[in-house]
Amino acid sequence: MPEIRPFRGIRYNTDAIGDLSLVVAPPYDVIDAEQRDGYYNKHPYNIIRLILNRPKKTDSDSEQPYVRASAFLDRWLAQRILIQDSVPCIYLYRQRYLMESECKECTGLIARVRAEEFSDGGILPHENILPKPLSDRIKLLDHTKTNLSVVESLYSDPTEKMKDPILAETERFPIAQFQTADGVAHDLWGVTDEGFISKITSFLGKRPLYIADGHHRYQTALEYSKRLRASGEITDDEDPRNFLMMMIVEMENPGLSVMPVHRVVLQREELDVEAMLAGIEHWFTIAEVEVPKGPRSGQVYYLVRQLEAAGASTRVFGVYLKDGRFLLLTWKSNLDVEKEIKGDESPAYKKLDVTVFQKLIAEKVLEIAPDRESVEASMMFTRDPLEAVKFVDSGKAAAAFLLNPTKVEQVRDIADHGEKMPQKSTYFYPKPCSGVVMNRVTEW
Repeated sequence: MPEIRPFRGIRYNTDAIGDLSLVVAPPYDVIDAEQRDGYYNKHPYNIIRLILNRPKKTDSDSEQPYVRASAFLDRWLAQRILIQDSVPCIYLYRQRYLMESECKECTGLIARVRAEEFSDGGILPHENILPKPLSDRIKLLDHTKTNLSVVESLYSDPTEKMKDPILAETERFPIAQFQTADGVAHDLWGVTDEGFISKITSFLGKRPLYIADGHHRYQTALEYSKRLRASGEITDDEDPRNFLMMMIVEMENPGLSVMPVHRVVLQREELDVEAMLAGIEHWFTIAEVEVPKGPRSGQVYYLVRQLEAAGASTRVFGVYLKDGRFLLLTWKSNLDVEKEIKGDESPAYKKLDVTVFQKLIAEKVLEIAPDRESVEASMMFTRDPLEAVKFVDSGKAAAAFLLNPTKVEQVRDIADHGEKMPQKSTYFYPKPCSGVVMNRVTEW
């Protein structure tokens, strides 16, 4: 089971920075090149220079961005732009936000967790990783010796044993507060109380953790530790390089949101939309949705509401076609999804909407091979349904398939079976910011 430890976090010095919203950024893997430039221009000490340092034409080799990131980190520590807490803490990180007129609040525990193999059963993944991002993150860790962003994981506490101890600590004044441009309010506490730390480490040490976000960062920490142990540089289980920084969130927390990731089928000369619909009709009843007149955003919102309502009782997809039609695909009740999807996967895996889309629509109807390269050449992914529809309107895509979100308990069930979801199955929200707290892996 997981081994949890407090640590002396590295944080931005609020006396030097002032407004922390100027220096934090989302996780590196949701930042594109244009957004990276925006964070570079936002503040000279923005964390982007560490997590996603920009290559330069004058770079002598591909390692230079990682070298610069390490130099920035050391310089900022020397200048006290960044400071390290003197006493080990378990940090509480709360994010408050508004979603569809509902105020939500999600609090996670940030601690060190021993990196272990997934086969040990204490920490479980729900998606596969790619070699290229893994190589990138390993190079960054090699140079900086620091976890710059958290791995987000989930634990189950259905009887809410940890709720009151956590709430009691958040009654104190936080050590950091800021609000990001997306309207999310962020608060951070550093808890040094030994009783609280003992209670948390004991509780979490008896139940598995499910990785929600940051699979590449987790695998990076594990490979880093394994390599150093194999070379003989790490000889002690208590070496801090055997641990990584993780934010651990209660999966039953109503403030934890999972957003859907929609599929956009790119335009291909050989793609016959009517033939596609004929193929889909083997499993789904197809009904055209009469959307209200007016702006496209209102029409998309209407379809999404229809999708959500129908999804409460059956398996359903929303579709927008290049001819302007909005459709609702409803699973035929006389069909057993477990029989329709061949293979040895668990019933939990076969019942996922993303599995149904991939195995039946993408692979059988659209004839898109399941390997990642084929998928990414034929489809794009977005969590914004309006963006998906606009991509079709632009002529670059033939159809947009809108999905309902994967449920948190489905993530748990898939991980418990030792399976991996299809790519882009989940988008956990809100994303913890990079730069809120960092972990120097060479120090206790």
